[in-house]
Amino acid sequence: MIYVVIWWLIVGILGWLVWPLAFRLLRHLPDRGYAFIKALGLLLVGYVFWLLSSGGFLGNTWGGIVFAALIVAGLAVAYYRWRGTDDEVGMRDWLRANWRVVLAVEAVFAVAFGGWALYRAYTPEIAATEKPMEFAFLNAILRSERFPPYDPWMSGYAISYYHFGYIIMAMLTRLSGVPSSYAFNLGIALLFALTATGSYGVVSDLVAATGRARQGQAVGYGVLGAVFVVLIGNLEGLFEALYSKGLGSAAFWNWLDVKELVSRGQVTGRWFDLGGGWWWWRASRVIHDKTLTGISQEVIDEFPFFSFILGDMHPHVLALPFVLLSLALAFNLLRRQHPLGWAEYLLYAVCLGGLGFLNTWDFPIYLFVVVLAYAVNRYQHWGRLSADWIREVVYCMILLFGLGLLLYVPFWVTFRSQAGGVLPNLFNVTRLHQYLLMFGMFVFVVAGFLLALARELRKAGRLEGWKVGLSLWMGVAAAFPTLLLVSIAPLVLTERGRQYVQGVLNSEPVRMALGEQTLGSLLNKAVSLRLADPWLFLFLSGMIALVIFLVLRILNQRPGDRRPSPAVLFVLIMIGTGLLLTFVVEFVYLRDTFGTRMNTIFKFYYQAWVLLGLSSAYGAWYVLEGRRGWGRYVFVLGGSLLLAASLVYTVTAGPSKAGGFKVQPTLDGLDYVRRYEPDEYAAIQWLNAHGAGNPVIVEAVGGSFTSFARISSRTGLPAVLGWSGHEYQWRGSGEEAGQREREVDEIYSSQDFQRTLELLKKYDVTYVYVGPLERGKYSAASLEKFDTLLEVAFQQGAVTIYRRHTP
Repeated sequence: MIYVVIWWLIVGILGWLVWPLAFRLLRHLPDRGYAFIKALGLLLVGYVFWLLSSGGFLGNTWGGIVFAALIVAGLAVAYYRWRGTDDEVGMRDWLRANWRVVLAVEAVFAVAFGGWALYRAYTPEIAATEKPMEFAFLNAILRSERFPPYDPWMSGYAISYYHFGYIIMAMLTRLSGVPSSYAFNLGIALLFALTATGSYGVVSDLVAATGRARQGQAVGYGVLGAVFVVLIGNLEGLFEALYSKGLGSAAFWNWLDVKELVSRGQVTGRWFDLGGGWWWWRASRVIHDKTLTGISQEVIDEFPFFSFILGDMHPHVLALPFVLLSLALAFNLLRRQHPLGWAEYLLYAVCLGGLGFLNTWDFPIYLFVVVLAYAVNRYQHWGRLSADWIREVVYCMILLFGLGLLLYVPFWVTFRSQAGGVLPNLFNVTRLHQYLLMFGMFVFVVAGFLLALARELRKAGRLEGWKVGLSLWMGVAAAFPTLLLVSIAPLVLTERGRQYVQGVLNSEPVRMALGEQTLGSLLNKAVSLRLADPWLFLFLSGMIALVIFLVLRILNQRPGDRRPSPAVLFVLIMIGTGLLLTFVVEFVYLRDTFGTRMNTIFKFYYQAWVLLGLSSAYGAWYVLEGRRGWGRYVFVLGGSLLLAASLVYTVTAGPSKAGGFKVQPTLDGLDYVRRYEPDEYAAIQWLNAHGAGNPVIVEAVGGSFTSFARISSRTGLPAVLGWSGHEYQWRGSGEEAGQREREVDEIYSSQDFQRTLELLKKYDVTYVYVGPLERGKYSAASLEKFDTLLEVAFQQGAVTIYRRHTP
């Protein structure tokens, strides 16, 4: 409990350090940015600390972090005073008048942080999925003297992955003095709380900005925004319950086609006895792609609640609070009356560019949102599409993009990516019902909001031009197939592209499905698949066209017309961007080591969930407040049923992942190692106590997502090699990892004493680890050589650590 309080205090202090800056920078928000100061404080202090450490000016120490925090505090006060000349409101007067706003934000954060810390105490194990990797990064950053931090799974190299979030978590770990095994779970709880608070802040600001909200509505709908983003699940949970009960025919479940629901799900005859295990995992796999021969392909469609019960501290989760900060910056920009100044450009670029360092995919997405908000702002200023408007918008886009890269250049110059361009999605067509399984709740509410807005505009006489709307639909419907054709062009015009096409034609599924193996037959098959299932294409193109049409109708008003609130325009921007993200993956995806659209859907759908969830909370307020008639009752009934259906996953998956809350709660993520693997736990403690100077260790290498690499993960000490598959993904090449894997195997298996010593010297290994996994993989005869060659530094039970004396 004391660790939770310590983190709560530290995060609160960092937020208050930047509150003067947020008060001026985000002054166009009703709450003056108060809901986002904790995320802003973490980002700015983390940025200054990382930058100065990367430049060799600060060490990775407690004092270095405090020094960076003092710099940020000083700059925040200076900015507050500087911008105070054109802002008549002072912090003290604002706080006196708006203390309820502050209290509401702090209450949301405290409840979310304390509540999720309690949840994590029932499922704290740092094991399985990506947690070993993430724990390795956290520990390695804590051990690194300066930045960039070293790679714990490839000694001699720096981390080649977006790792700003891990630096921020390591910063909090060092400030608090909390053991990293506790800090890991506290970090998950903090991310949950910051995401809930940020979601609350965006929606409450949107509602309050209308000027029509009754007392308490901004708070109530802000809480609804937090529920929509972080607490509800998709609709798959309902169908898990139906299947468990034994309802539905075999034909229905085959049509629904949720991956592994029928093959691994259990019919128990009860609603919520879902058979234990990891059944809740299937909700992140509702989009079921298949090859042309019907073989399943992996597709990830996570959403925040799934991520938080899973407990992985992965970049897409680490970035969530800062994504919401970026949305607050965008809405603030939409409401500004003047263009950005140079200081504001720098601050916006630090926040947006930080997304590239946190979770690279998010940078272009939220840069797009910010630039759209600025474009709308300046269009309203100029009143028409003009050269001045184009110049201002292009200038904003180029400057924010350029500064966002430049301010983080120490990261970009060392970063190696697996991304290899854009490829056309030829064969995978998302089925409409699976899309609605994922986004059905939001689609219903957003559609209700768009129809209510269209009805209001029609009543005001501003919805004429249905032919324009139809033309827009046709334009959107044509634009994306055009994007597909554009992405195909390089495959025909370049040698590398032709090799890729030939590889596709030579693949077994394509050869079996196509008669004539030509590019023409390939394209003909792609077209026929889309014509056979056009429903999602028609639906999304129509929704996007409607959003564009409504934006144009609002912006091009007649003199004297009452302008809708800027909140409406911003929500339309979020809806349009969210729908666009889910539409574009129907035609193209980013090329990576996986070779499918799995990762693109994962990253794009995740942000679409955030954008549509926030929009739905505001849309619920817009439809329900001040409107009467049968449409309102249909909306309430349908929305309530879908909300209840979405909460089925929450109330079943959460307890299931936590084992029914039957275990003794603890936030120590290594407590299970202490209880079930005492020898390895003692070895970890010994290495942590004798790990000064970060000596290189060698341990047996196994596949990714296995128990191998557990010692480097739990200590942060650099290993010759950890998960080789992950190193390949991070670096875009498996040559170095492949060689190391072979030579680690040789270190353990070789009977050539001289060769073993040469390899240990090559990688500057100090400690050789021999534990249960090593004994299970290699023969006792091959491991006995270490008794002759090296000194026993530690021994307990099945674990022996050997020391090689280095010059």
